[in-house]
Amino acid sequence: MLKNFKTILLLLFSLLLQQTVMAQMDCAEKMVKAQNAFDNGNIEEVDGLLRDCLKGGFNDSQKEKAYKLLALCNIYQLKKTEAESDIKKLLKTNPFCTVDEENDPQEYIELLNNFNRQPSFYYGVEAGGNMSMVEVDQTYVITQDVESSNYNEQFGFEGNINFGMYLYHWIDWGAFAGFRMSTVEVRDKNVLGILSTTYQEQQQFFKSGLMININFRKHPKNIYLTHENEKDITTSPLYPFIRLSGSYNQLLSAEASIRGTYNLEGSSETTSDQRSVMDKRFKQEIRAGGGIGVKKQYKRGAFYFLVQYQYAFHDLILESERYKGDVFLNSYAFIDNDYRNHLITFEFGYQHYFYRFKKKK
Repeated sequence: MLKNFKTILLLLFSLLLQQTVMAQMDCAEKMVKAQNAFDNGNIEEVDGLLRDCLKGGFNDSQKEKAYKLLALCNIYQLKKTEAESDIKKLLKTNPFCTVDEENDPQEYIELLNNFNRQPSFYYGVEAGGNMSMVEVDQTYVITQDVESSNYNEQFGFEGNINFGMYLYHWIDWGAFAGFRMSTVEVRDKNVLGILSTTYQEQQQFFKSGLMININFRKHPKNIYLTHENEKDITTSPLYPFIRLSGSYNQLLSAEASIRGTYNLEGSSETTSDQRSVMDKRFKQEIRAGGGIGVKKQYKRGAFYFLVQYQYAFHDLILESERYKGDVFLNSYAFIDNDYRNHLITFEFGYQHYFYRFKKKK
């Protein structure tokens, strides 16, 4: 029974594949006939040969050629509205189709040039690392006998997805959402004359916010593409851009560890502990960011690298929980300082463009 069922499925698949191949061959023959009809001046025959195949018998290259033929036929028949409709469908198939300035009629070039080919929307992804830049606002200790207290730069990682739209060719705005992991490390030496500690806290956030990108790219003089300017429009050189952003971040976890070394009468002993400190932290964070990057467009998208400085407006330490006893305070004499963890981020990204092809005003 199962063997028969598999045989039937295989036969049905073979028939479907055969019909698809035959349809493609039939449409390829119709494309040749349509081109011959157009070359011989029988433009009224072209529409009937091509329309059905545009629903599923052509690949993208054949669709591009078919829509151009239909647009040219409508131009010669003084059907401007229908020609504009076919040109818009042509652009949706290939936003970077080129014109032949020597052979294409001027009316076709003007209609094509009347559509804006700049991207309208985009979605993108970013991923990279961050480096902590701690600014201490207030220091708290249980004794003044601390030789030194130093915050060290630590590295983390982050990533996001983003969506946006272009206001003009040189400026766009968008929204983003993602994840960030950052690390804070502080070292205290000679606490109470006998103890040195290293405290490290790893914080994970869900981040979301808004951004504005200012792109310093020269606008192409000719919107329609020719063989001479095709590379300049579809593949740009590296160009700089500036990003300004604001974000609202939700703390997901805060895991801390501490290592202490006791030095007593010429001998030393090292111990360590760890625990969650979520109960001692604010859960929300607000940041403003600014940075500079380089971008390179490639056809329907762009690759870029971005360096940003992320300024934290407030610290995450809960004042009411600062002196509540735990293993860090009781065993290592460690108390949270008030600090803000500013960040420098390094990210690689990609944006994929979407086009609306609206007529210029």
